[in-house]
Amino acid sequence: MIDLPKSGEVFDYPYLWSWQANRGETEGRKERPSCVALVVPLRSGRHRVYMLPITTKEPTADQVAVEVPRTEVQRAGLSRDLSQWVILSEWNREIFETSFYISETGTGHSFSRIFYKKLIAKLGEELKAGRVTTVERE
Repeated sequence: MIDLPKSGEVFDYPYLWSWQANRGETEGRKERPSCVALVVPLRSGRHRVYMLPITTKEPTADQVAVEVPRTEVQRAGLSRDLSQWVILSEWNREIFETSFYISETGTGHSFSRIFYKKLIAKLGEELKAGRVTTVERE
């Protein structure tokens, strides 16, 4: 049995950006560090997973992001050479048990509970305001 991903866990994932999905693309162009935002159990016994992208590119004016502190960069196993941001204005959503993309769980890399709570609080604000785009990968 494969372990479920854990909230705050960071691993490489072929993230599909909303602009790519809007152009009809169905596959992420490359694997990038991504953070498990939520794992939601469903009545069917399956689990819906929400993934947030992590990027080294400074966010654009229309993106909401949180910069990753240096200690968290190291903790999450990210490249220490560049600044890193977790994008909160969009996320990928898929079913874990049927995913072709979530296979690398248990990497040992994750954000601290304190930083993860900061991300989720900001994400909650964005969700409440209706400013998060969901890219379905189910």
